[in-house]
Amino acid sequence: MPQIMSTLMAFTALPLAIAATGVLAVAAILLYVYNSRTLIGLKRDARTVLSGLTDGVVLLSEKPDRAYCNPAAATMLGLDPEPDMPAGYHRVSRSRLLGEVCAAAAATRRGDTLPAMELVDATGRFRSWRQSLIHAQVAGMSVTGVVLQDRTEVHTLSHLLEESRRRDPLTGLATPELLHDRTGQALETAARTMMAVAMVVVEVDQFEEIFEERGWAPASELLIEAAMHVSASVRAMDLIARVGQNRFAVVVTLGDAASLPGAAERFLNSMRFAFQSPSGLPVTITGSIGIARAGMDGSTSLRLLERATQACARARADGGDRCRFYDPASDLDPTPSDQGLIAEIRGGLEQGRFNMRYQPIVALSSRQVVGYEALMRWRHPVRGEVPPTEFIAAAEKSGLIHALGDFALIQSCLDAATWPPALQVSVNMSVVELLESDAPRRIMAALAGAEMAPHRLRIEITETARIPDLGRLRTAIDEIRTLGVTVALDDFGTGHSSLTHLQSLSFDCLKIDHRFVQDLATPRTASMIRMLVAYARQIGVMVVAEGVETEAQATQLAQMGCTHAQGWLFGRPMLATELPGWQLAS
Repeated sequence: MPQIMSTLMAFTALPLAIAATGVLAVAAILLYVYNSRTLIGLKRDARTVLSGLTDGVVLLSEKPDRAYCNPAAATMLGLDPEPDMPAGYHRVSRSRLLGEVCAAAAATRRGDTLPAMELVDATGRFRSWRQSLIHAQVAGMSVTGVVLQDRTEVHTLSHLLEESRRRDPLTGLATPELLHDRTGQALETAARTMMAVAMVVVEVDQFEEIFEERGWAPASELLIEAAMHVSASVRAMDLIARVGQNRFAVVVTLGDAASLPGAAERFLNSMRFAFQSPSGLPVTITGSIGIARAGMDGSTSLRLLERATQACARARADGGDRCRFYDPASDLDPTPSDQGLIAEIRGGLEQGRFNMRYQPIVALSSRQVVGYEALMRWRHPVRGEVPPTEFIAAAEKSGLIHALGDFALIQSCLDAATWPPALQVSVNMSVVELLESDAPRRIMAALAGAEMAPHRLRIEITETARIPDLGRLRTAIDEIRTLGVTVALDDFGTGHSSLTHLQSLSFDCLKIDHRFVQDLATPRTASMIRMLVAYARQIGVMVVAEGVETEAQATQLAQMGCTHAQGWLFGRPMLATELPGWQLAS
């Protein structure tokens, strides 16, 4: 009787068991119920509970030739009902997959983990299942089984995201990250073998003209075709990458530098072709080429790319359809050195040359403004308005990122405090700031100074470098969310952001990088965004698409299930005093 009562109490608490331990407690109790004649009246309720689970549950029976499978497991394993067996039971010998699952569970000791199952099912589709071992004691009886979770979409999405960091989604070329890795390898090899290494930058001369006259769709077709033409001239030992909107870069390894002019001529010829788009007359395409030589013009991948880009700009200024080698006298670097830049940032802070611009974030269903992203701008006395991409890295290295971050946080809260209370403000904060400063205290101070409610602030975490300590970052994010402030993962899918971070860290929102929105017309990118939105919805995370510029993009994103967006279609970044009244009223 005590065993029966304890089991009845456990069964009564099934909802709590599901919340606390997933399906483990449910599975254990069910098996006890099935093997207890006294509790036969509970079988139907127990079966109903397991039938409602989306995860598969396989329980080993006392009889070695059979196992219990809930409906989800039966579907995953391709099992048909067996009339000569009790409901839910299957003969292990009749299914290879079921046999493998049961054998692995029986052979695995408590505390050990089971490997993921990856297979091609009967329909020819790839499947990935995570297996979690069940070892439990219920009313004095041992229960062994496996929980099967279908991770196919997560596995596929992780693969696509990883591929997106290595391959440009529009052209299929390598990304800058892969280019720099390969260039570093080439430089190391050249140091041992005395080979010549050069960076070749190619730009499409007519891209801006076609983009302005015909729109993004024909312009993207031009980029794809140009990438194919240049790729045809790249040798197997070299690598081509897309490094800008209409810019490609090739790392070239040669026996000697004297061969470079011939290689440059080969790339020039590849860029001379006629482009025919459905929306206009044929256009003759040409390219501008800039070359920087390792050793002579730079010793790192970044420096070579910078100087080849400067030489390419000179080629375009000279009329295009020509090649220019980097020339220190002609291609003066307009950007200061890191030390000079750091001094200028410090001076800009002291002189009040930094300000905040606000770009609206809208709900796609209603087009109502729900908040603004705060974007820092630097009014440089010589170079004009400088975007953060040109100074954040130097600020992080020097420690000035904390002073810049405090300015952005305090000013954004002060501005947002004057808006209607339904509007939220999103402020960027780098991983460096979160790991090297008392971020929760700084956030509370900014909120208190502006007298603004915590739920109106969202911190957008940007990654400019690999996360050195995921555990510390997790703690910092959890502390921020405890304050009532929401947290977003910015520029998702680029840099070092990954699905692992989305799974490991507690985010309320993720922002799809503008690069993916720009390439939304490509089936591969569209498929990835669709899966990402579905996965985000499943784990309760809001999705904001960045860089939306056309109605077609907004419509397609809404059809995919994306709920929020920002971009020039809805408004440019504006000073707080420039925000239109209708947006604040919404």
